Amino acid sequence: MEISIIIVNYKSEKELLNCISSIKASGSKLRYEIIVVDNNSTSKFEIILKNKYSEVKYIKSPKNLGYGYGNNLGARSASGKYLFFLNPDTKILKGTLDNLHSFLIKNSATGIVSPLITDDKIVPFKFQGSRELNLKTIIFSQSVLRKIFPGKNIYENYKLNIFDESNPTSVDAVPGAAMMINSDLFKKIGGFDEKFFLYFEENDISKRLSNLGYKLFIIPSAKIIHFVGRSTKNLKSIENIYAKSRYLYMKKHYGMLQAMLVNAVLSVNKYSIALFAILISGLILRIINLWQTMPFIGDQAWFYLSARGMVLDGQIPLVGIASSHPWLHQGPLWTYILALILWIFKFNPLAPGYFIVIMGIVTVFLTYKIGSIIFSKRIGIVASFLSATSPLIILNDRMPYHTTLIPLFVLLLIYSIYRWTKGSSHYFPLSIFLLAVLYNLEIETVLLWLVLAAILVYGVLRRTDWETRIANKRVMFLSSIGVVIPMIPMLIYDIGHGFPQTVKFGLWIGYRIASIFGFPAIHSIRETSGSVSLMPFTLQELQKLVFLPNLFLTSILLLGSLLVTIYLICSQYLKKKDNSSHIIISLILIISVVGYVGTGVASNAYFPLIFPPVIFILAVGFDYLLNLKYLYIFGIIIILLVGFFNGYIYLEQNNFKKENNVHAISNEISIAQEIIQKTHGRRYNILGRGPSSEFESFTMSYQYLTWWLGHGPSNKNERLKIYISELFGETKIEAKLVNEK
Repeated sequence: MEISIIIVNYKSEKELLNCISSIKASGSKLRYEIIVVDNNSTSKFEIILKNKYSEVKYIKSPKNLGYGYGNNLGARSASGKYLFFLNPDTKILKGTLDNLHSFLIKNSATGIVSPLITDDKIVPFKFQGSRELNLKTIIFSQSVLRKIFPGKNIYENYKLNIFDESNPTSVDAVPGAAMMINSDLFKKIGGFDEKFFLYFEENDISKRLSNLGYKLFIIPSAKIIHFVGRSTKNLKSIENIYAKSRYLYMKKHYGMLQAMLVNAVLSVNKYSIALFAILISGLILRIINLWQTMPFIGDQAWFYLSARGMVLDGQIPLVGIASSHPWLHQGPLWTYILALILWIFKFNPLAPGYFIVIMGIVTVFLTYKIGSIIFSKRIGIVASFLSATSPLIILNDRMPYHTTLIPLFVLLLIYSIYRWTKGSSHYFPLSIFLLAVLYNLEIETVLLWLVLAAILVYGVLRRTDWETRIANKRVMFLSSIGVVIPMIPMLIYDIGHGFPQTVKFGLWIGYRIASIFGFPAIHSIRETSGSVSLMPFTLQELQKLVFLPNLFLTSILLLGSLLVTIYLICSQYLKKKDNSSHIIISLILIISVVGYVGTGVASNAYFPLIFPPVIFILAVGFDYLLNLKYLYIFGIIIILLVGFFNGYIYLEQNNFKKENNVHAISNEISIAQEIIQKTHGRRYNILGRGPSSEFESFTMSYQYLTWWLGHGPSNKNERLKIYISELFGETKIEAKLVNEK
């Protein structure tokens, strides 16, 4: 056996059959064998291949471990003196095998030879084969420097484009689509490095052979047609795979520092530049005058006091603040986070605000990353821009509260569910864990369990592979752990308090469902729970979220994007294309909105739940506009105007001035200082008067701030009473001595 032709296949069955047919038709006089290593095909294809080409040796790879692994697997079963590694999306022309083989026999100092690669019109590709791939050539050939310094011609010097039809061309790296090597030499160097999943395997093996003194050539008298990209068209995350392999190559041959430098330089592109500008803009909008205008209301202070007790007295809370239904509490997770921040920064009330600003920027960044993965880079960058400049999201990211981190965890949930439905079963327990974390932050997020349930039902009905993979002991065990760990404090609390977070919580769910269907008894409960006019409030919040200047344009943008999303879901379904990302965000939005309307309670605490799906749906709508002919520039202008006017008008409305915010931290500190002055150093109690003073948290902001300033209220009954009242946006303080009797 002279030649073993090894072809690694990944979902390229049609191309592979055509490739084998071309080998047969090439008329080689040599004795050869064809070995197909299949990285991902059905048993049906194996039958088709065997029926058509019974002599082909078929090897089913246990899993897709990459191109290098597949070639090594094929090489171990090869009996030829020479190995010819060939992509399935190629066509062999006459004389190719014989000419390559002949050159290797006559030139023992040659390590690898490759044919000249052409298009389907037998025109050679402009660039194929290359000089040595090092720090200089890789930066100037693949970074923005290639466009900035076109006159340097480093790219042209690196990529070879001059071939003499009658003479072989010496190269430092052969093209990876087709290459022939002596089998003994291949074994001597250890074959392909399997750390490279895809890309740069040819650069690596070429470099190793060159280091041993072997020459590498492209033989123009041997030609193949390469249908570029067809063998990788079904592979996800191509850019990430390419970048990882590039880093591995540089690290292996030039060291970690050069590899890191290459990654840093090549990461600079139009998306990274835009993302940097977005993150800086988002940071400025979130941090401007934060030390003066950070909201600090009584409900926030409830958590501050709880966290203080946890740090100073070791009183670990098992639940958080009571919800609008006093028997049902939020989880204690935010208290735990707050306790750590306050402990580190000596109980400074502003420290959690800066932490939340950082988390807000992290959320903007994750919006880009996750949007890029589940949709596209363009959708990711548009979504991050909308998130960075949305007035309602900015407000959320300036207020340290138990609901503030919800968008971050909803984003992670979207990604986790997406990865699970793509076949990664270990993301299912992570999804369960994230749902439990979200429930800790806000009980309204329990609605997202319905999203997971809907996807599970769909998976069962369609008998999907990703659904059946979770039906094993390991996944079920991890899922149980995932839901129990975040719920441990509340479960302990339930044991001693009549199970309000579990049994009564189930009743609460029934109440929510019943209220959606408008049962009279439930409806009356809903009305007495503090419900206000829902529609005007909701429209006002949506305007803040989407486009602050105008409600009508907000409606146009939102409804238009929703229609585009529905259209894409339907069209992708009919074309049998992947539409899971659109479905996941649509489910989250629909179920969240239905649940919100069902409660009948106008509260902005519920809105963080819909931030990610609304932003992604808007980005999908804008992306559709950008894809329309002649509307690209118009779409870009609209996106920029939305972001600009959201930020500009928000600033113009003086939302960052303390006089426009009664409960701005600087105002609250001033009141706390005035309280301390009125006490003249005596022990005292703080009491509320007037509207809203019936709520436990009414005076808590002053309790915390006076304590932080050095003279907090007493826990005992004192003669000196400081009365706080708030009316028409003005806070009044009155000190009274009460006779003890």
